[in-house]
Amino acid sequence: MKQFISLLLIMIVTLTSCDRRNELTDEDIADIELTMHEYREAWKQGDSVAVMNKISPEIILFQTGKSSTPLVGKKEVSDFWFPKSEISYPITEYVISNKEINGSGDYVYYQGISKLSWYTLNNNIASDSSTVVSEFISILRRYGNEWKIYRQMYNIKDLNYHR
Repeated sequence: MKQFISLLLIMIVTLTSCDRRNELTDEDIADIELTMHEYREAWKQGDSVAVMNKISPEIILFQTGKSSTPLVGKKEVSDFWFPKSEISYPITEYVISNKEINGSGDYVYYQGISKLSWYTLNNNIASDSSTVVSEFISILRRYGNEWKIYRQMYNIKDLNYHR
């Protein structure tokens, strides 16, 4: 009986002294939400610098339907998203639904469904509007007091897709 009580006391002390700093706080969630909101707004404003400021130096972008390897690092991702060209693709809508945030410590996932609309701008002449719906997951990593997108993957769906 004495061993049982000793073991019980050790378990109680161990469990009550566990470090809970790794759990996400309401402030963490608000910071993550703000990071992702600013990321979408930067896309809508056509601000490539602001978009890339939300990206981790160790970013890996997994592309849907591509047989090539993922894009690794900020330079590869930036070159893909913002190629030097007379043609641009201004974003007119970027909304998220079915959002879920979870994680602990310095890593979280942010997933949901995105709807992205844009048009083609070639020599200041607009044409060819497009919309895409995709399921996505972004892994964010905390760098000091900032959250940055560390990994990103998306899967394009039909325009009427709902989950």
